[in-house]
Amino acid sequence: MKKKYLLLFAILFVCGSLLGQTKEDIQKITAAYDMTKLKEKEAYYLKKSREEKQKALAVARAKNWPTYTIKEDGSISELMKLTPTGFPIYYATTNVNAAKATRANHLNTGGSLGLNLNGQGMTVREWDGGNVRATHNAFGGRLTVVDDASTTTAFHSTHVAGTLIAAGSPASVKGMASQANARTFNWTDDESEAIAEAQGGMLVSNHSYGVPITNNGTTIPAWLIGSYSSDAVAWDDIAYDAPYFLAVMSAGNDGQNEDNTEPLSFGFDKLVANKTAKNNLVVASCDDVTVATDGTVNPASINISGFSSEGPTDDFRVKPDITGNGSNLTSTSNVSNTATGASSGTSMASPNVAGTLLLLQQHYKNLTNSFMRAATLKGIACHTADDAGEIGPDPVFGWGLLNAKKAVETITNNGITSWVSEENLNSNQVYTMTVNSPGGIPLMASITWTDVPGVANNGNLSANDATPALVNDLDIRITRNNATYYPWKLSADPNSPAIRTEGNSVDNVEQVKIDSPAAGQYTITVNHKGSLVTGSQKYSLVITGLSSAFAINSTSDNLTVCSNQNAVYTFNYTQAPTSSGTTTFSAVDLPAGASASFSPASLNANGLVTMTISGLSNITPNEYFVGIKGTSAADTETRYKSLKVYNSNFQAVQLQSPTEGQQAISTTANLTWVTQPNAQTYNVQVSTNPNFSSFLINETTTDNEFQISGLSEATRYYWRVIPANFCGNALDSNATIATFATGTLACNNTFTATDYSNNFIDSVPNSEAFVPLTITGGYTIGDINVIMDITHTWIGDIKVTLEGPASIGSPIITLLDIPCGDNQNINCTMDDDGVSPSCTGIPAVSGNIAPVDSLSSLNTLPADGEWILRVFDFNNEDGGTINNFSINLCRVQSALSVGDNPIVNSSVYPNPSQGIINVAIPALTDKATIKLFDLQGRQIFSKETTQVTTSFGIENLQDGIYMVNIENEQASVTKKIILKRN
Repeated sequence: MKKKYLLLFAILFVCGSLLGQTKEDIQKITAAYDMTKLKEKEAYYLKKSREEKQKALAVARAKNWPTYTIKEDGSISELMKLTPTGFPIYYATTNVNAAKATRANHLNTGGSLGLNLNGQGMTVREWDGGNVRATHNAFGGRLTVVDDASTTTAFHSTHVAGTLIAAGSPASVKGMASQANARTFNWTDDESEAIAEAQGGMLVSNHSYGVPITNNGTTIPAWLIGSYSSDAVAWDDIAYDAPYFLAVMSAGNDGQNEDNTEPLSFGFDKLVANKTAKNNLVVASCDDVTVATDGTVNPASINISGFSSEGPTDDFRVKPDITGNGSNLTSTSNVSNTATGASSGTSMASPNVAGTLLLLQQHYKNLTNSFMRAATLKGIACHTADDAGEIGPDPVFGWGLLNAKKAVETITNNGITSWVSEENLNSNQVYTMTVNSPGGIPLMASITWTDVPGVANNGNLSANDATPALVNDLDIRITRNNATYYPWKLSADPNSPAIRTEGNSVDNVEQVKIDSPAAGQYTITVNHKGSLVTGSQKYSLVITGLSSAFAINSTSDNLTVCSNQNAVYTFNYTQAPTSSGTTTFSAVDLPAGASASFSPASLNANGLVTMTISGLSNITPNEYFVGIKGTSAADTETRYKSLKVYNSNFQAVQLQSPTEGQQAISTTANLTWVTQPNAQTYNVQVSTNPNFSSFLINETTTDNEFQISGLSEATRYYWRVIPANFCGNALDSNATIATFATGTLACNNTFTATDYSNNFIDSVPNSEAFVPLTITGGYTIGDINVIMDITHTWIGDIKVTLEGPASIGSPIITLLDIPCGDNQNINCTMDDDGVSPSCTGIPAVSGNIAPVDSLSSLNTLPADGEWILRVFDFNNEDGGTINNFSINLCRVQSALSVGDNPIVNSSVYPNPSQGIINVAIPALTDKATIKLFDLQGRQIFSKETTQVTTSFGIENLQDGIYMVNIENEQASVTKKIILKRN
């Protein structure tokens, strides 16, 4: 879809004590986010959830289903949507009895590590069923209910919030991050709200709810359990566009309570909906464990809670990801401002984990002045977990029980006994790193990445379809001499232990473990299979069990500089306690022509190192990954940082379309050009004057395309694109100027479909109807409108598209996408100048309607060939037919003369009109003919005139769009006019 220039909206957030993270923190987190895309997706997911909820409630009324229930134990169940097969999907919380334990206390004030990590200045988000009692004493005014705070509070959401952030008031309810802030939401519209919060710098959220296998006496369809569903795709989509955001989700409480009717193996395969996403962190629950004073746990004492839902996913990914303690946790209650209560479930384990991960982010920020990407946070949590259950990962415990103490120690000792880094892998690139193992302790290396969303199973695939959801398939290996060590991978039999004898092509967390390595050097390699669909993939690398004489860790951000500036990075240099000697610093992978200096050039004791990169004036603008390398007698270590370089020496932008001198352009055109690495924005200018003394368009965009409409027929235009960046702007005089000329439009061509043999929309899931239509005549598209009549009993289920001929690449234009909810029928004209559907009456969509995708993207393409109107119905019970499909085509043709004939400068006004039309033909000296047509090409009116201004009335016609054709012997132009009398 071609996009018009989109205004970038600034998002304002409260940055005081309530929000926690500072404005600078938020800017760092969101610096690389595409805010325009996030706003678009926020609106899309909000519309989608509202429509799905509306449909579900209507069916529930007809079938007498419950829509919202609160059980005696305080658990909540609410109807949210339907599956494509019409099955009701409920979000639910479940509470059962058990006991409590956590190791976050080692991080808190008074803990064994002396770190004083209590969540100060941090903010966690919570989505749950019902509102939190924000006035509870344990929250101390640090919790904001973002949704309607006047609605009834709930025990479950209040209890979860306490596990996240409650202060010790009373002591028994002390949460994981007892001084953090929280923003809480009802689970309705959770996807769109999460996108909105991500734009405010959200790092961690908790979701202690899900879709039970059985609820209100019905069991969900087997295909949905374990499948990579549309819900999973949505959360992967959110995570991919907001790579610092990690959603922590409870696995569910269907362990010993419920069984999948068609499982991968009996007793397994119980994860539903967003629990099967790739980029989130799904939490299982264990019973109480005995923790030694040093924080160690005997793996044999870690027992899964009987209620905890088991994985894996249908494509055999490791899910759940990790285990927390959700057994009989005492926390805040909504009964009063001092009330407490005990509850158990994965709902309790999830905030136990989420609150602890917030502390890990706090610790990382304290050490490095930056936050971790979500993949790094998830990778550290999985890498350092205490193995439980079967050796290696399994579909019950995931990677094991969260070990907050070991996770923090891994971050603290980064470069000495562990390694944590954020890397980037380009297509066909191979990354290698050599590490020293002291021997006697396991050597472990893992990679984690936020993967591109995959393709959803919406019921169109069978149960337990094993097609991998993974898109970018990275690989990690450890080698020494002739031995290769492979990552863990779940066995095809969930009852059997994981294997590590081959590559892993399903997980986006890969870990290689050498249980008893001999002392010496090992090589870690990261590459990828197939192609990286995005051209590169950022990933996080975590290694433990190594030994190094020193560490270099960044304390500065990735940099963007002008070429006349220096790039200055700072690093902490730390020597291992048992090491001595001198480490010398050098730079690696500098762009050609650049140089680096170090202050100091070497160190033999702990200190700060500054790397200054200069000589960037002749560097090609681009993003580079530059490294600082430390070399001692015993070791070498390299850390990479991103460096983006811009300069003020701009090249002329290469214009693509329209091509220079192109004729017969429509009155709506798409301007495109070649992107430049040195440009952050582009100033698009269009004028009828070659010296640009005046502008028709003078706008700025970050895209490499711009849609312009409202051009006059038979007119010559000049256009240019001027690049800019924060270093400066290109000179207007250096810009390449191109010309194009619009043609004249003839809009009296209507083509109507005749083949309705596949027009039936069945009342079964994922049904499709289509009607073809053939255009002939050798026409070039100047403007196109789609006229359609569709009978359907619930148009909130359908998507309508127009597919163009194969000869022009089979372009697909989305006309309507779940346009209305509980409404019937469509009888309208799709026109770029139309409006949004009113969704009232029958038909609910009528009149002139603007399509979702712009039809003008088809302009200047050949019209001949087969066009297809398709209707997709994603759900069951409602069906219909395509009754009529026709296309009104305005063909564009070269003007006999450009800019000279008075006809081509004609204007029609006012537009819209309430009944009177004025036609102005400047400098008319001869005779002209004025004709009025409807969209079907039928002539309504014809009049000859010799006057410069002619008026006539159309107040007796129906409201809608009409075509005014003005012609003489040399030229013909057609103008669109809208009649709208109220």
